[in-house]
Amino acid sequence: MKPISNIVSCCVLWALLSACQAPNHSAENPVSLSLIPLESNSNVAGKIAKPIRHQQTEYWLLTSESSGVLLTDQQGNELSNIDGHIELLDWRDNIKIGNQTFGLIAALDSNLGQVVIIQLDWQNLQLSELTRLNNFSAQTESLCWYQMPQGHLSLFTTDALGQVEQRIVIDASKRALTNVIAHTFIGAPQTKSCAVNDHTQSLYIAEENIGVWRYFADLESELSRELVIATQPHGPINSEVSHIEVLASGDLLVSTPEQQGVWLVDPENNDQARFVDFEGTHMLETVTARLDDEQLKLGIFDDKTARYFTSQLHYSKKAQSIIQPIMPAVQAYAQSTPMAAYGDAADDPAIWINFDDSAQSRVLGTNKKQGLMQYDLQGNLLQELNVGRVNNVDIRYGMILGGKRFDIATASNRSSKSISVFSIEPNTGYMTHISDIKTDIDDVYGLCMYTNGNQYYVFINGTDGHFQQYLLQQDAAKISGKLVREFYAPSQPEGCVVDDQNQQLYYGEEAVGVWQVSAEPIEEASRLIIQTNETFVADVEGLGLYRYKEQRFLFASSQGNDSYGVFALDRNNQYLGSFKIDMNLSLGLDGASETDGLAITAYPLGESLPAGLLVVQDGRNRLPAAPQNFKLVDGRDIQLLLQDWLINE
Repeated sequence: MKPISNIVSCCVLWALLSACQAPNHSAENPVSLSLIPLESNSNVAGKIAKPIRHQQTEYWLLTSESSGVLLTDQQGNELSNIDGHIELLDWRDNIKIGNQTFGLIAALDSNLGQVVIIQLDWQNLQLSELTRLNNFSAQTESLCWYQMPQGHLSLFTTDALGQVEQRIVIDASKRALTNVIAHTFIGAPQTKSCAVNDHTQSLYIAEENIGVWRYFADLESELSRELVIATQPHGPINSEVSHIEVLASGDLLVSTPEQQGVWLVDPENNDQARFVDFEGTHMLETVTARLDDEQLKLGIFDDKTARYFTSQLHYSKKAQSIIQPIMPAVQAYAQSTPMAAYGDAADDPAIWINFDDSAQSRVLGTNKKQGLMQYDLQGNLLQELNVGRVNNVDIRYGMILGGKRFDIATASNRSSKSISVFSIEPNTGYMTHISDIKTDIDDVYGLCMYTNGNQYYVFINGTDGHFQQYLLQQDAAKISGKLVREFYAPSQPEGCVVDDQNQQLYYGEEAVGVWQVSAEPIEEASRLIIQTNETFVADVEGLGLYRYKEQRFLFASSQGNDSYGVFALDRNNQYLGSFKIDMNLSLGLDGASETDGLAITAYPLGESLPAGLLVVQDGRNRLPAAPQNFKLVDGRDIQLLLQDWLINE
């Protein structure tokens, strides 16, 4: 099923629900199981009975409206408890805090509207409260752990208003408690339960009258969802959905109390969903499980009797294997001031080098709703020029204008279908809008510059693949442009970069790869030198050149999987690998995702950036959510990546 927008119109939702019907969805000839009471819990009155195991010994975690959270042995004998009015909990084991490893529980105290974080010390089999999370915007309806790829432990909560919040609770790098709101979004109304598959980074949310939705759990992911299984008349479930559990295999247990059973659902093949019936007239509000050898040990809360039960189900699927990261990651050391408003605004950066004092260099960034921004090397906004919807920007140095030497920035301006030209004071970095050079491109898009001696050129392209090359000329105190060349890309391009020394233009065709052609205004056919592959995927967006150990490396943003591909131009354009920009929790910086433009330089920018700088646009700015901005990465981290690739090739 294809993901749909988080905000779904009625007609699209109706179509999606109808699509969930499948002829094999059926509760006919179900598996039928008997229930065995958990003997010691006659006065527990909670909602969750979670079977857990440590070093081959089995235990139960139980919630209780009167006794809080209880740890019992397999026979139901109480070993430890935490007081509270607790209905819901979720569990993760093997969490490192300090120098020890614990089991960790998140439990909902309904009376106080707080989430209690509890550790289970396996050495003495004791529960102890670590902290409480509060300040939720509305009544919490469900909670579920998610162990992030970086190792951090975060908690999803859903509330009565349909809002989903993700908080980071354990900082894996420090092995310590934290409380960082990473992301909030509107999920689904009438949420009853949530669960996360850490391996596939999938967040499941049960909307009681609709079914089970799947979202991306990763912090940098797109906000979209798909319906995994639906209630009747659009799916097989003839009941409200009250609880979901992710099995170690990746399958789901979906509790449907009015059907007096649960559905066993493979999220990747939901037309084979299987109903599991329980003997008697029970109302099974929650069913949890632990996967043993071809057996599911079930923990069950029966809402009709307010009692806990257990059962076993034959189950042949194996636990999922751990998914190893497919590419390395670096972290940003700073980020720019966010754009003034939400939406697709930030796009393309450029790095201006102050050759008198390189630590005072600047980052230029386009705001395609407003104009051109300038930041210092810590991302603080210094200047903004509201000249229109500028898209891409580039810089060259040392142009003489009116008898005075200036540096020059140009930007593609979609408001006026023009090239906007800016002067930059070489000592201060102060920018001034000089002029606009009209083009006849219908929808101007990408842009880059080229210098050959005292000749300054601008390449500009349109969304239809139309490229034009302009020679910049002085016109009194302004700059005009002379069209000297035109050509076409096969389909939509955007990012481009020029190697001035070798007089080569590199441009991206978003769906295909990277092309190379002479930067001189001559007739020459372009050559496709890089094609997308399994890890360097479309859309190909921003391009930048980095020089290291007298070799040239092309960096390209791969928007389709939030990564950056690196190619050794002097080794026949060899693909070295791709990397991501990951969250820097210690500095409160999220990673980078859905990147449009990038800029990179190896020039030393003061003592703190001796190997230069990488700047990328961040399409989804989170930790917490904010308008788009730019992320800044130390060039030393880039050099370490290159060293590893070059050594291991």
